[in-house]
Amino acid sequence: MKLIYENDLSEAGEFKRFARQAEITTFLGSPALCLDGLVVFPNSELTCGLIEVEIAAEKSCYPGVAFRVQDQGNYELAYAQPHTSGQWDAIQYDPVFHGTNTWQLYHGAAYQQTAQVPTHEWIRLRVGFAENRMVSWVNEQPPLLVEHLAHPTRAGWMGLWTYLPAYYRNLKIWDAPQFPEQPGIEPGCPNRTVTEWLVEGYGVIPCEPNGSLNVSRYLPISAQQVRLKRSFEISAGEVLVNGPVNLGFGFSDTLALELDGQVIYQGENKFGGFETRESRGYVDQKSHHLTLEIAPGQHTLTATLGVSEYFGWGLALAMEGPAIHWLPAGLE
Repeated sequence: MKLIYENDLSEAGEFKRFARQAEITTFLGSPALCLDGLVVFPNSELTCGLIEVEIAAEKSCYPGVAFRVQDQGNYELAYAQPHTSGQWDAIQYDPVFHGTNTWQLYHGAAYQQTAQVPTHEWIRLRVGFAENRMVSWVNEQPPLLVEHLAHPTRAGWMGLWTYLPAYYRNLKIWDAPQFPEQPGIEPGCPNRTVTEWLVEGYGVIPCEPNGSLNVSRYLPISAQQVRLKRSFEISAGEVLVNGPVNLGFGFSDTLALELDGQVIYQGENKFGGFETRESRGYVDQKSHHLTLEIAPGQHTLTATLGVSEYFGWGLALAMEGPAIHWLPAGLE
């Protein structure tokens, strides 16, 4: 493991700015970079590596590390959250696609970690990455280990990122990571999850390893709305023996579900604060349920999915009941 870059961040100039604020100041008696946004560093293009930096916060913010930065709208990202210190999401993996954060789709133990993230003191944040894995620590606390990074494995710039002002000092970058011996938690895809959808005007797209469809991976938020389709068949005998069909789904931000052209659900699920898991607006197929009596034959499920926030645009849906035979996506 070789140290390839070091910067105490006491002087401006050695970074490219995509930030609302990036200036050298003094915080807690030390020269520091006060940042709100993204900066990337020259001569730091890596496929695998380890970045270490000291961070500090006065109040709510998201001080983190961007890696494999392709441009200002597409990169891997991990950060700490002082305002959720001690909670399940104090460390968050949050890949950015088309300029949009997507943390509402990447939640649970495969993408989040409990940690103490105090304000008004300097703490050390480290992020290592290689192939499709990432590890992130705050000080010497238990790490977050992500086994399936969302972006393809390719070289990119290293950078610092935050939403709302945070402070940084003593940046170091190595050319190889350090991973713990114990593997991370697999995201897991619940049984009966629809794992690919036909997106009208785009084509067939697959879901993430956790079963969520990340629309932001393929389309910018400016598209505002997409229509998704899947068709399936139910035979007469299976309906009579096994009974009704149960639908479980989660989404962000707005959804209208239709079965054979008839609306069966309309609603919204947006960020509502940090009080509970439910108020986060996560895409979780356990959050909404419908029980339907569906006649034998072929049927089409259509989802009109809208977006208005920069936290994630997606859908996760599972259908249980009689032996449902999904037709290949794209043959609707």
